[in-house]
Amino acid sequence: MRARVRWAKSLSDVLAELSTRELDLILEKVEYLEMFPRMYPIRRRGRFRGHRWFLAGNWLVFYRVIGGDVYIRAMWPARIP
Repeated sequence: MRARVRWAKSLSDVLAELSTRELDLILEKVEYLEMFPRMYPIRRRGRFRGHRWFLAGNWLVFYRVIGGDVYIRAMWPARIP
């Protein structure tokens, strides 16, 4: 069974401003979440405690798995240029 990926509405502006390369990296990893939603580790401390996360380019992507849905909740810069 494939999980449904749902994006937070607040991320649409961030995604629109990304370079094609960064957007492709993020979307490629999100595709894996449809088949393997629990493949990334859970963050134990900090602001996004309890969220799973992965690194894609210069971004950390935080999400939660609830039932058969993956909710992408936040994106945070992994480094500041």
